[in-house]
Amino acid sequence: MISILHEHIINHIKKNGDIPFSVFMEMALFDEKYGYYNTSKIFGEKGDFVTSPITSSLFGESLASEFVNLSKKHSAMSIIEIGGGDGSMTTSMIKYLQDVSCLPERYIIIESSPKLVEVQKAALKTHFKHIPAIISWEKNINDVPPIDGIIIANEFFDVIPTERFKYSKKKFSKLFITTSDNKLDCKWIEDDSFDKLFEQSCNNHKIDLVDGYISELNGNYNAWIKNISNSISKGIIIVIDYGYHAREYYLDDRNTGTLICMSSHTTNFNPFTNIGNQDISSFVNFSHLSNISSNYNLKTVGYLSQASLLLNLGILDIYNEKKINNNPFELNNLKNILLPNTMGELFKALILSKNINQDLLSIKEFNQLEKL
Repeated sequence: MISILHEHIINHIKKNGDIPFSVFMEMALFDEKYGYYNTSKIFGEKGDFVTSPITSSLFGESLASEFVNLSKKHSAMSIIEIGGGDGSMTTSMIKYLQDVSCLPERYIIIESSPKLVEVQKAALKTHFKHIPAIISWEKNINDVPPIDGIIIANEFFDVIPTERFKYSKKKFSKLFITTSDNKLDCKWIEDDSFDKLFEQSCNNHKIDLVDGYISELNGNYNAWIKNISNSISKGIIIVIDYGYHAREYYLDDRNTGTLICMSSHTTNFNPFTNIGNQDISSFVNFSHLSNISSNYNLKTVGYLSQASLLLNLGILDIYNEKKINNNPFELNNLKNILLPNTMGELFKALILSKNINQDLLSIKEFNQLEKL
C-alpha cells in the first residue's frame, strides 16, 4: 500500500507532467502536509537517525568556543543556525556561552518546518525555565538582517534537493520522474546544461567520468550560498556534513551516486519506497560549495574532518573540564563523534570567512584545503 504522499506525487505528475528528481525530492521531504520533515518523528533513538549534536553536547559546546574566540576581537556578535534539528545544538551552545558569560546578541534558527520549530522549543523548555529572549526563529534566511558572527549549517546541505545525472557517450542526461501504470517511473533526458554545472562542481580539477556513470549535481547549492553570504556582514560560516571533495565524489567505483535513504536507523537506496516516511539525502560535494562561495565574497579558509575540527576547537579540554571522565556513557558519545569509524572522518567541515582577519581555532591544525 502506497503512502498518501506517494499518491499525491503520482496525481501531481499526471496533472502537470514529468518532474525532475529534485522536485520529487522536495515534495518527499518538504511537502507542507505530508512531507517527511513536516510529519515524521525524525531524530533520536526512537526516530530515524541521530546527529552529532544529539549524540553529545560536546559538539555544540566545541562550536561555541569559536564564537568565544571571535568575540574577543569583535562585539555584538550573533549566531545563525540553519536547520535546528531537535534543538540539541541550540541548547548546548547557549548553555555553554551562558556559563562563560559570552552570550550572542541574537541566536537565530532558520527552520522551514513548523513541526520542528515546536520540537526545538520543547527541547529548550526542558533546559531553561524560559526560552532565552535572544533566541528567535525564521522560516526564510532572506528575512534575517545581515549579522556579524557565525553561521552554522550542520547536516543541512545533504537534504537540499538535488538532480541526478547519467553520463553516457560523453553526454549528460537528467533524471525525470514520470508515471507508468499508475506507478512512479524514471526516465533520462539529455541535458546540455549539466556540462557547465559538472565543471563547476569539479572546482578546476579534470575529472573523467566512466561511461554509464550515475551521480548527483546540486543546482540548488548556488542559491543557498548566495543567501548565506547575504546574511552575514562579517564572520565565518561552518558547514558540517557527510561528503567528499570532488575527486572522491566522482571516483569510478562510486558510479551509482551517493543518494541514501534512512528510516528507523536503517539505510536503503530506494527513494521511491516509503515516500514521506523516510529521509532522502545525498553526500555533499565540498569542492562544489567552495567554488560557488568564491562568487559571493566568501573565502574558503578550511576543509577538514569533523574530528579534526572538534579537536582544534578544544573538545578534549571541554570534556575534561566537565569532569565526566568516569562516565562511560559520555565517553562513548565522545568517541562516536570523534573516531574515524563513526562520525569523525565520514563528516567533513568547510569553513568560509567574510570580511574578517583573525586566527580561527577551527583551522589551526589538520587543514586540508588543497584537497578541494
